[in-house]
Amino acid sequence: MRHRAWLLAAVLLLGLAAWLMARGDDKATPAKKPRVEFPRGPRGPEVERSQRRRTLPPPREVDPSQEQKPRRDPLLTALPTDKATSAVVFEASAIKESPAGKLWLDCLLAKMEMDGFEELEGEFGIDVLEDIDRIAASSGGLVVISGRQSPSERLDSLRGSGRAYGARGTLFEEEGLLVSGSWGDGLLFVGTDVQAIEAAIDRLEDNVAPAPPVIPEWASYGDAYGVLSADDVAALLERSAPDIAERLRGAVGQVELHVDASEDVAIVADVTGPVAADVDDLGKTLGTALSLGRLKAQADGEEQLAELLDLARVSPREGRFSLDLALPLPMIQNVLGRCRERRKDGGAPGEEGTGGEGGEAR
Repeated sequence: MRHRAWLLAAVLLLGLAAWLMARGDDKATPAKKPRVEFPRGPRGPEVERSQRRRTLPPPREVDPSQEQKPRRDPLLTALPTDKATSAVVFEASAIKESPAGKLWLDCLLAKMEMDGFEELEGEFGIDVLEDIDRIAASSGGLVVISGRQSPSERLDSLRGSGRAYGARGTLFEEEGLLVSGSWGDGLLFVGTDVQAIEAAIDRLEDNVAPAPPVIPEWASYGDAYGVLSADDVAALLERSAPDIAERLRGAVGQVELHVDASEDVAIVADVTGPVAADVDDLGKTLGTALSLGRLKAQADGEEQLAELLDLARVSPREGRFSLDLALPLPMIQNVLGRCRERRKDGGAPGEEGTGGEGGEAR
């Protein structure tokens, strides 16, 4: 389905399978020492950013004697709350200023079968590169876009032709695969069905029982961040590493991601699961795989891959483990640059870009 392929294309940028895919390159990219900073916790500006975004009042409490909860981030509140859902948030400012982010934008356009973001500007009157703050994609069939807090004239006129939903929501139902909507002055939605957008508005307006967001607000740091379900991570690896993919499905509950993409991409993935011993065993398996991969890359003269794997670390943490992975920019250019080539050649969107040798998403 389109929304699944879109999400997995985004996950590809995060590189969970890129080092495996690099084994199939016919010619290695010239080695370059990665310049990385692993995002292991929020920095001062990111803490302030998170606090500033908490503009949504706390949920209405049935029992007024309960302690008042803090205000919420509307974008995180709008995302599906099912713990089996994958959701990734991209900071637009980091994306448009990052070389890797610009490559990801090309892949995003290919997945949406668009030649440029001018189509969205014509539809909603919003300049994607200037007016958007964040883009969140979820495997629940919902994309949430947060932007400036004042509506455009184009969006105001569209609301007249839309259908009101809830106190502040509007739905624009169209024929085809996607529907769209808005809430208040700062959120836009794109979904595979109208129910996904209605559910997001219900969460924002407390028309359903409150539930913790799938991405905790304290975890909203990095250029990209989010959570991945075991099934979605395994889908990336099932063709290149089927044994590890099967272990992931059985042992992992969720993977929390944080990405720094200022130049080379640095990823920290915290892995948890229902059975601590199974998670520990999986961490050891991945650590062994990284060591063997490093030795093989050195023996084969693949300098870039060897440097990459030399930076990779698996750190056990009592029933969970943390995976550090660095992706040099030339490797990302080699993988994601195909999206740009296919668009110029008139190739079909979605070919190769979501999976390559690591598996094709559908």
